[in-house]
Amino acid sequence: MQARFFNHRRAAAVRTVAVYSLIVLIVNFAFSSYRWIPAGTFAVAFLPLAESVALVWLIALSATFRGTRRRVALALSAAVFSVLAVFSAAEALFQFIFARSFVPRADIPMVRGGLLLLFGEIGTLADVLTPLTIVLIVAVFWAAGMLIATAGAFLLGRYTRSLPRGTIAGAVVIPLLIAVTSPHLLSATMVRSLTDDGRMEFADVMEGARESGIADEAHQDRQDPAAARNRYAFPGLLDRDIYVFVIEAYGYAAFSRDDLFRQLRPDFDRFNRVLERHGYGLMSNYLLAPVAGGFSWLAEATFLSGQWINSQPRFEQLYGNEVPTLTGMLHEGGYYTFTVRPGTVHGSWPEGWDLYRFEDALVAYEGDFGYRGPGFSYVPITDQFAIWKAHKHLERVRGPGGPAYGRPVLAYYQLVSSHTPFNRIPPYIEDWTALGDGSIYYERSDEILTFDNTWGGGSELDEGFVASISYVLTVITDYIDRFVDHERSPIFIIFGDHQPQRPIREQNAHLSVPIHVASRDQEVLDRFSRLGYHSGIRGEQPPPHPQMSEFFAGFARLAQSHRMTGDDHIEDASQ
Repeated sequence: MQARFFNHRRAAAVRTVAVYSLIVLIVNFAFSSYRWIPAGTFAVAFLPLAESVALVWLIALSATFRGTRRRVALALSAAVFSVLAVFSAAEALFQFIFARSFVPRADIPMVRGGLLLLFGEIGTLADVLTPLTIVLIVAVFWAAGMLIATAGAFLLGRYTRSLPRGTIAGAVVIPLLIAVTSPHLLSATMVRSLTDDGRMEFADVMEGARESGIADEAHQDRQDPAAARNRYAFPGLLDRDIYVFVIEAYGYAAFSRDDLFRQLRPDFDRFNRVLERHGYGLMSNYLLAPVAGGFSWLAEATFLSGQWINSQPRFEQLYGNEVPTLTGMLHEGGYYTFTVRPGTVHGSWPEGWDLYRFEDALVAYEGDFGYRGPGFSYVPITDQFAIWKAHKHLERVRGPGGPAYGRPVLAYYQLVSSHTPFNRIPPYIEDWTALGDGSIYYERSDEILTFDNTWGGGSELDEGFVASISYVLTVITDYIDRFVDHERSPIFIIFGDHQPQRPIREQNAHLSVPIHVASRDQEVLDRFSRLGYHSGIRGEQPPPHPQMSEFFAGFARLAQSHRMTGDDHIEDASQ
């Protein structure tokens, strides 16, 4: 009899431990996605979080109640579950795609942008759908939490016999567990995210330029045009034209993954051959981007401002602060600053002048391109069409009486044809003059490359990524080869804004992007060499790489520097 009693107690204890463990594992699995998704393994789901143990204790407590008290306790458990699970899922998503933490203050408003990506330009309907979407997401998780809490309370009440004792013990064990494991808790991550206001101190990247007196010289040039003819605003550049091509999702993976590099090698080689045929040298390096998988405007802000802009609050902080920019510096020195934005389709672009001092722009949202062709992946306007429209625009404004007449030009192209989801890649149109209004893409629809990819993933991500980067490189290469005025000896800067999403970029990949600088001026190439750049298309620099924010300061020093050759005659700019 006594042996049977102890066996019964032992079986009850085992059953109690099994039920508690099962519920903890289920809850822990929901809360730990922010750890096991980025890590690429489910193993971490078996490492209990204090939140999971605490919530199961709360569920166990509700199992000891009856009636209204029970319903209230279950609703409270579901509410706690939904908050923690929503944050965990969002944290996992942002870590997996963007390689950064979820910041509610900055990222929840991005739900509106997600709706615009899914449904296109839906006007004020987006403002209505945004809060409804957020409420729906929370409601779904709350319902899941209610289901788990109710089922857990039922199991604990039916299959365990020590609930009161267990809940009392939990009041002692849970605080102790939280105190021991707090640095690794979801709650610690939440606190950091909720308290991150994104405030930063701006670096003084123009200190060297002010010491050299560039601002004073530029002001004097505007007052005395005759004096401007006797010197350059930027002697290190000889005030040459500058073409900047930003390639969407062109990341370190294109070089660090040998299989991707082998497929892109013919495009790289052709690009290099075209430059060599026209007398250009090429230097390459890698820059550490502040983002990955998206948020291209933060990378752009980092590159142009010389500040490390890795969150939306930091980006917004640029407004109202007199932060110098690379484009603003060139504009103050007399450059005609011009940008091309085929991807800005869901709103106007006040940053163009307010932050960056672009004097002129072609923006898709404003209808500047007059495109009537089909859509491709992220936006309807292809990079080739956008570059061709910009080329014709530059021809007009550089003519007699035009705003760019007699001035050096900065042409800044924010390209988008290599944007995720890499599922529809446009054909390259050999005869650029046949592009017209874009209708030719309907006629050449049988040449469109399609891949089994969506915004959520796909089975042909590598293939689509390679095809999109190959297309963009072909467009840039042929534009430089056939349409750029090489008599002006421009400088070309080509770089990626961020790494593509996983699994195209490797697990725990560096967030660096390639950058290439081409020039006929050996002194310019030498100065980039001293900044760590290597000759050729494939940089050899191992990680860690310099931050993208460091480019502006180095470029400003180069631009304002005196020529080592002493060659500062205006006529030499076109040689």
